[in-house]
Amino acid sequence: DTIKTSTTMPPPLSSTSLSPRPAPPNEQLSSRTLHPIYQAIDTHNYTKALKLTLPSSSSSSTAEWDIVRALRVHALEQSGKKREALVLLWEILVSNVVVLGTSFAVDDEKKQPLAARDVWSELYQRIENLSDAVDIVNESSSNNNNGLDIQLMDAVQRLDVRAYAPIALPKGSSGASLDNNNTSKDKAALSSSGKHAKNSKGSSKSKKSKPSSSQPPPSISYYPPVTDETVLQTLMVTLRIEGLYDTMSEMYFQAMETLSSNKKSSYDYQSSENYKSVLEEGVCVHFKAVCDCSSVGLSKKGEDDDAEEEDGVVLGGKGTKSDGSTAGNARHIVQAQLPKLETLLNLTKYYERMQTSSLQLFKLSAQPLHSQWTAIASLWYKEGLQELVSTLEKIQSLLLLNNDDECGASAVVSKENEQDDTMMHLQNSLLQMMGLSNTTSDITTHCQKLKQKMALLPRLAETLSSRMVLQPSGKGKEEQQQQQHAVSENDWDVYLETLLVQGKKAEALDVLKRIQGTPMMSGVASGSSSGDGENTDKNSTLPQIDDEHTIENHVGSILPYTQRKKLERMAQLSQELGMYDQAEGYYRELLGVFPDQWTYWLGLVDSCVRMESSLSSSSTSPSSSSSGDDSSKEHHASMNDEGWKRCQSFAEQVISTVESSQKYALRGPYLILLELASVKVRQASPDGKEGLVTSLRNEICRYGNKFGPLASCCFADVRSYLRVLVEEGSSSSGPSDIPKDVLHVLQWAKELWTSSYQSNGAADGGGPSEGGDIISPDEVRERRKKIRTFIFAVQVVYGIAAVELDNNSTCLQLLQTYAPSISEMVTEWRTSLSFLPGVAPNDGGQKEVLPGDEIILLTSQYLQFQAKTTTTVQQSSNNNSATSPFLLQAVSLLEEAIDQSPYNPHLKIAAIGIYSQLHAAHRALTIYQDLGVKQIQLDSCSYLILPTLIQGGLYTSAIKLSSSILRLHGETSKQVKDYATKSLRNGLLFKAKEMATFQREKMRPSLQLLHSKGLVMDAAALMIPSDLGSDIIVSSGVMKQKGKSLPPVVRLGAEKGFCGSDEDLARAEQIAIDAERHFNAPAIIHAAAQSSAISVDDFVSSDNRDMTVNYFEILHHNSHYLTQKEMVTESLRRGHMHGLLTRAVMATGAANAPKKGKIPKPTEETTYRCQSLRRSLSRANEFGQEIDHMDDVDRALWEACCQLCEAIIIVIHGGGGDGKKSPNNDTLAEREKAAVSIVDSTMQLVQSARKAFTSYCCSTTVINQGSDCSSSIAGGARVCQLLPDRVVPFYALLETTARLFSLFGWGKRKRSTKAASGALANLALSFRDLLSDMLQAMSEFRSFGSGGDNTGDNMTSLESLVESAVSLDVVGADAIQRVIREVVSSRDMTKDRVDPFLMQMKESLESFDEQ
Repeated sequence: DTIKTSTTMPPPLSSTSLSPRPAPPNEQLSSRTLHPIYQAIDTHNYTKALKLTLPSSSSSSTAEWDIVRALRVHALEQSGKKREALVLLWEILVSNVVVLGTSFAVDDEKKQPLAARDVWSELYQRIENLSDAVDIVNESSSNNNNGLDIQLMDAVQRLDVRAYAPIALPKGSSGASLDNNNTSKDKAALSSSGKHAKNSKGSSKSKKSKPSSSQPPPSISYYPPVTDETVLQTLMVTLRIEGLYDTMSEMYFQAMETLSSNKKSSYDYQSSENYKSVLEEGVCVHFKAVCDCSSVGLSKKGEDDDAEEEDGVVLGGKGTKSDGSTAGNARHIVQAQLPKLETLLNLTKYYERMQTSSLQLFKLSAQPLHSQWTAIASLWYKEGLQELVSTLEKIQSLLLLNNDDECGASAVVSKENEQDDTMMHLQNSLLQMMGLSNTTSDITTHCQKLKQKMALLPRLAETLSSRMVLQPSGKGKEEQQQQQHAVSENDWDVYLETLLVQGKKAEALDVLKRIQGTPMMSGVASGSSSGDGENTDKNSTLPQIDDEHTIENHVGSILPYTQRKKLERMAQLSQELGMYDQAEGYYRELLGVFPDQWTYWLGLVDSCVRMESSLSSSSTSPSSSSSGDDSSKEHHASMNDEGWKRCQSFAEQVISTVESSQKYALRGPYLILLELASVKVRQASPDGKEGLVTSLRNEICRYGNKFGPLASCCFADVRSYLRVLVEEGSSSSGPSDIPKDVLHVLQWAKELWTSSYQSNGAADGGGPSEGGDIISPDEVRERRKKIRTFIFAVQVVYGIAAVELDNNSTCLQLLQTYAPSISEMVTEWRTSLSFLPGVAPNDGGQKEVLPGDEIILLTSQYLQFQAKTTTTVQQSSNNNSATSPFLLQAVSLLEEAIDQSPYNPHLKIAAIGIYSQLHAAHRALTIYQDLGVKQIQLDSCSYLILPTLIQGGLYTSAIKLSSSILRLHGETSKQVKDYATKSLRNGLLFKAKEMATFQREKMRPSLQLLHSKGLVMDAAALMIPSDLGSDIIVSSGVMKQKGKSLPPVVRLGAEKGFCGSDEDLARAEQIAIDAERHFNAPAIIHAAAQSSAISVDDFVSSDNRDMTVNYFEILHHNSHYLTQKEMVTESLRRGHMHGLLTRAVMATGAANAPKKGKIPKPTEETTYRCQSLRRSLSRANEFGQEIDHMDDVDRALWEACCQLCEAIIIVIHGGGGDGKKSPNNDTLAEREKAAVSIVDSTMQLVQSARKAFTSYCCSTTVINQGSDCSSSIAGGARVCQLLPDRVVPFYALLETTARLFSLFGWGKRKRSTKAASGALANLALSFRDLLSDMLQAMSEFRSFGSGGDNTGDNMTSLESLVESAVSLDVVGADAIQRVIREVVSSRDMTKDRVDPFLMQMKESLESFDEQ
């Protein structure tokens, strides 16, 4: 906080030179004044509260009290007057406030501490975002000396600051309007000379401020920071609502510093309690600020890579230039690392404050909880410092790499080279962010200091935590026992963590052995003894809880260490230390009490069998432990055969013990035998595998016979082992032969489902009689066992066939030979409806699923596989899709099953997938809404429908769903902070860290959040306001709302988004402001800019999608779900596109018209905006070259958008290559000539896009999103995708270019006289032709037949389709017709929501054809 200036600073102010904070003089006056205000706020009468807190010259000084002003801040915020509330809050916290012990310097004109805006940057920036020109004028006229001095920042610079774009202002400019950002982020914005003015931290003017050489003027009163806990808590309410957690942290930090310095002078009991409250709340506030930090930049893979090699490194992976140069790559990586560095600086700042506050609190209270706070905060602080040092060292190596070898670390970078100039700006930003001088050698010194601190922090933590858990030798036995009871589980965990951080694993293991834990299970023996021969349960202690007051009055956690957790940690540490015999003993003891715990079995296998090659001990499911990849074979090469036999013997022993003492068998011991057989198969040599594969086969059959009739998850357990059986068995036989062990399993499965087939019994009269005979419970149980066995056997056949999916003929042959036919499965399902009494949902039954639902899921899989196989073998010769009959059958069965079992989510998910293939988006959306997805499921399950909504043209529904995801993340961010601090207060320190980690590493970088931001930005212009109200239904193909026919009112850019109109400029400026908030959709622009030079593969994101809901996909996997790479690519592409659009619109809005045929004189505003647009264009071009899955239409329109941006730059600023200055021959004619050349090139790209689109639509059959469909359907779906992604952005840029050309005298009506007007008109008409082709594709998209509607001859085609689907004897004609109506009505809705936008743009482009 010390202010660095070029002159000598005056000494720090003493407490006697500061005025006391305004506060009530006595309790009576305080109660009389505050009671009415509190009463008004409690009744939500904020108008009255504002009147009671209004400052008045005639009243007393009560309105100046801190508590009254704090209450006024809350009333203003709740009244919607956010800016007034934050300005008043600034006056309370910052205006005329001086922190004792810091150097004091003021601006002679503003009479305000210079560092205020740097320290309170978050609050200052929020006030700046809420300010407009009227606010600035009013504050200037009011003569208010609150130190704000807001000057509106240029909207484009607002975007560049977050991306750390190294763009300097042109020489000779004052920089008053653009270089006015005073936050740590804004230090990247440079002055006109390319460097920061040395003393311009607190002033936005170009002249240097002079620090006063004496004490502050006597006419102004200066106050210490707010220290009253009541005032701080009141202010914190508003700060929490606004999400200003950095401001909250700074507020409590200054209060702590002030109270700490005043502690020695005047200190009474009341002050002591206030100090404790401030410190305790401060620890929680700093921890909340930690939760608000998120890591951005390179992934861990990129961080671990060395930034430098001996003979000149090649950095950046795909970002490496073809010429082998590394300077450009280093520049890009440094720019991408700066946001991450800023986050780490904030993170370590909060941890340091947290540690300091907790340490002061412990000294004051001597509470064990506060000691543990200090210890754990020290460990977290060390963890943050470690990541900070790693990032700094990487950046330093990149800076040194960029400099010449001879110049060293302190080299002066040449300003003649553009790349060197850019690196100089980035280096200056880095050093000023760190508060260092202008040499990179200071980074080395700083890192050394941080490393020294990192070495001390764990020792401090160990010293503090050991006092809580270790017994002094001088105490008596009884006293030691009493203290031992007070030690909680978290106390031990903190101490163990301090040892593990320092690498003291052996010492940690010794400590664990001395812990007395609670019994693992009440009344159950612990099993075999632990590895050290000690039965630890004999010394177990139970929690000493007398009643609820014991818990309420206890400070911190009261939960003792459990014996189970103790043994778990001892086993893990023993493995890490190579003490496998002891680890085996611990796991045996655990399994003696918990024989069905899969993780314990895997730990036992790792200890006994894998020994030094611990591979899958971290697996939590059998599927992850049996992948069968090459790495597994390598790790299992040193398997211990004796340990393998011991494991097998122990598992058999447990099976025998359990089955003799329990009614039901446990899956864990049987499953570990499968795992052991699989491990042995994978590590064996090819010559000796045959017998081992047979053993694996026998274990699979044994497990299936045992649990197939009992557990519905039986196939999930053996699925991975079936793959091992097929793959390893194939390696020992011929490549084209099916191994005999696999054939044995197939035959076994066939016998299982044949013997469990119950439809024959129903046909023979074995079902329930019409007289309503009651089925006995034993009979019901037997029937359930049979249907489970039937389902399991079919799943086994499908699972083996799925391994052969690459060979469709072999797969189909296996299904036809060993699996039941589709008609047999449907018959079995319908029989189960009568054989097995289910719960009637309409009668108020529980939300259960029916036992036969899995049969329908398997049937739909078979039908989808047949659809794919039929299309592959026999291509359709007309526009009817060859897959339609099979898909219609599958979805008809699913619809019927949903009617019978409406609470089965997997039936609905399967139906959504098939409706997506049929391009019936609205029906898919309706089913998705019936799922009732809410809360965190929005982040994990919305991927099921979002791509379908875009392909179906339901853009408003996509916006609604994406907006709900954004709201979820915003609300979760606040809730996690609250619950994490509650855990911290209760002593559950590791739960608190777990929640903070969840928020920082899972929620903030959520992949679905990123994707939703881009989707909202893309679809904003296509939003239909009438669809945002109540849900729209489709009945018989007619859209209705509230029982009335409702044709949608469609207009491009009706409320949001860029649409090529005059509204775009205001929207662009608002986007620049909204992008500051992490959970706002425009923040995608910053995400793209900050990662512009990084490979998509290296982008850090957390894929929180729950793919396990698709467990039923065996034969056919729905590929309309996007992969993680595709989602990241789409999101960043949208961010780049909207960054271009925003800058292009604002550059055009700042352009000036030429006068008397001469080019307009460049202004600071137009120069900066063109530079920013050029840099954004360069980043977008780099990103476009990196995308490798663009088709010809995509790439042509992407490049066309980029070229229009280039044309805008040329027209506004001329053809300067660097965007900083125009060439000497820059004239209006030259600009027009250059613009014509670019526009002509753009027209060729549009024509190429049209040709590619026509070719796409004219192909006989198109593979679209993984499902084969006719070209008419695929063409329409492609239009729905291109409309928000490419068409609307290009149209907006085209209209923006037209407005710019008109400003320069090249309007639409001058196409025959002005070359630029003619070229732009030709481009617009070419684009109009592309839109016409898209409208034609949409007309064919609406039907199943070859025509554009579903009438006349097309009805004959539909009837033929129904007959084809019914001929398979699976479903009736009514069911097929029902599905067809749903598909037709959904496609009609797509028509009503896509066509009007295309027609509007087409009609608007007709104006270019007018003479």
